[in-house]
Amino acid sequence: MTIQVGAFELREPVPALRRPRLLASLRPWIDVGSVGTMALVFLEESWRAQPLAQLSKPGTFYDFTRYRPTTHIKEGQREITLPNTFVGYAWGSDGQDWLFVHMLEPHSHGEEYVESMLGVMKYLDVCQYCLVGSMYAPVPHTRPPIASGSASAEALQERLRQLGVRESTYEGPTSVVSLLSYEAAQQGIDNLAVILQLPAYAQVERDYRGMNALLELLSGLYGLSLDTDNVRQEMDRQCAALDKTVEQDPRMRSWIQELEALYDSEAPARAEEEAPKLSPELEQFLQDIERRWNEPEGE
Repeated sequence: MTIQVGAFELREPVPALRRPRLLASLRPWIDVGSVGTMALVFLEESWRAQPLAQLSKPGTFYDFTRYRPTTHIKEGQREITLPNTFVGYAWGSDGQDWLFVHMLEPHSHGEEYVESMLGVMKYLDVCQYCLVGSMYAPVPHTRPPIASGSASAEALQERLRQLGVRESTYEGPTSVVSLLSYEAAQQGIDNLAVILQLPAYAQVERDYRGMNALLELLSGLYGLSLDTDNVRQEMDRQCAALDKTVEQDPRMRSWIQELEALYDSEAPARAEEEAPKLSPELEQFLQDIERRWNEPEGE
């Protein structure tokens, strides 16, 4: 049995959650290296989250020639899974319950998608909406990851500052899902976003360095106690492989030196110094990366 809330169907019986916080990732717009997705999956597995909701007719929002359905065999029978937005929940041992939303950016009917997502948040009495993710940027892997973010309440913004999260000044193309933060604030739901910057020259499907950094930020933000030993082991293995690749590539070593100089020039203690200029070759490479990620999916 299910209950319909906007475009979403919720499984019954709907759990009596205690003003849950909602953590969301958004693919593919701000999920490079699958950092947001992996962080949410880690928390879901750690807290034994259960499925709660999904879009009842995902074809209303998604073009299945761009987000492809997948086929697999289960117990000898072939099954097809459609791309969707999935919602899960977990009970918190400290009296704080959680929702996890794996959002997939809609191709059409974006306003209806946002309204439906907001309807679910209101129906489940969400107290806070937090969007997490990652984007490629001109940063070196040899320095601590940079995170930028924003919050609807000054107390939340100050907490982000204390954790070293830079206040976002981004202007430019965005996702229609960004409307959700604005609409949530209008409904009195606190909201914030935390986006990690990942090195554009080191693109991997699963970025454990970014995942570890995001989990550390969430731990600091919410006072979580997480066992991330396995994540750090994967991070160390991945970083060692990248270091080995860099050692064998003089051009990449040169790029990283430029990015290190730029990174260091933006540190607070040197904020008044003029930032170094990047070489034309590196500038072109970064522009190509940005252009690729700003192109519509599937084109």
